[in-house]
Amino acid sequence: MLPRVIKAVIKGLLYVVLMYVVPMFLISLVSGFAPEVFSDYGQVVTLFAAVLIFFAVASELTSGTIFQHALNIGKALILIVFLVVALDGGVVKMNLSIAEGLPLSITADLRVYLLMLIAIDLMGLARSVLQAVNFLSEKAEKQLAQPQPVG
Repeated sequence: MLPRVIKAVIKGLLYVVLMYVVPMFLISLVSGFAPEVFSDYGQVVTLFAAVLIFFAVASELTSGTIFQHALNIGKALILIVFLVVALDGGVVKMNLSIAEGLPLSITADLRVYLLMLIAIDLMGLARSVLQAVNFLSEKAEKQLAQPQPVG
């Protein structure tokens, strides 16, 4: 049991560095140039990293059980909802003030990219469901009595 816990901790730390520390460092560098553009993304990156780290560690701790596959299915569903909410349904609007009395409104239509990301997550969801079915069928095959030769 201890090696599984150590492996989960190492995977969690790796996810913390790759999904939280590096993006937050990059956002802090870029936000110096345009703080009103990148000010809201710190919370989004933090929540995204927390979700991914939780599911990575929990999936590693439950590896070899049906709960691992259930967590992978849950992760795929939560990421789909997260992407839709984070990208405001695919249309992102920003209001900037360049100078005093000079407002600038930017609208980006990201629906095609959102659909691509959702399609990728749906493939991950299908993969997780098929892995769960395979896990359960292999478990059921092991429980069946082996046929004995007659003779």
